[in-house]
Amino acid sequence: MAEGRPLETYLGLLLADQNAELAAAHDELYPDRVTEHIPLSITLLYPFAAPAEVDRYRDEIREFFASYEPFDLELARLEQWEESGAVYAAPEPEQPLRDLMRALWRRFPDFPPYGDADGDPPPHASLTWRTDEPEETRRRVEARLDGLLPARFRIAEVALMEEFEPDRFRVRETFRLGT
Repeated sequence: MAEGRPLETYLGLLLADQNAELAAAHDELYPDRVTEHIPLSITLLYPFAAPAEVDRYRDEIREFFASYEPFDLELARLEQWEESGAVYAAPEPEQPLRDLMRALWRRFPDFPPYGDADGDPPPHASLTWRTDEPEETRRRVEARLDGLLPARFRIAEVALMEEFEPDRFRVRETFRLGT
């Protein structure tokens, strides 16, 4: 984090409570996330509004997510970012989640995904950070996750995560899917 950077929020799907074994593997593979208080999850929109401004979007967020019914997904396979070597678990089916993410980005155009107005990142659950040893990182993740994928999750709510101090997050509020 850059010194003096404003604190941030993001919207995501928290998965750790539904699969303790996979959550433990995530924490071992990506220990920075443990200190940041970011569990196994799928980010829907990062960054979102500043913590001091997010309350003005609360009703709009609630309305948006209420228009989507709960759904199931699986973290089905491992993928790796070519540019960074970071490994992630890819969800299936991808399209319903991708559609929800794209609709969220259209609803809040002032907050493009990862700050890139032209970006269209795939849904993913990060398992490692960038690396200079992509093949070794991939082998390490495959070995640690042996037998843990696919993993099924019921998605019934979205968490608004807020940074309460630099690089430290907490759940500020959750929003139920469906009415």
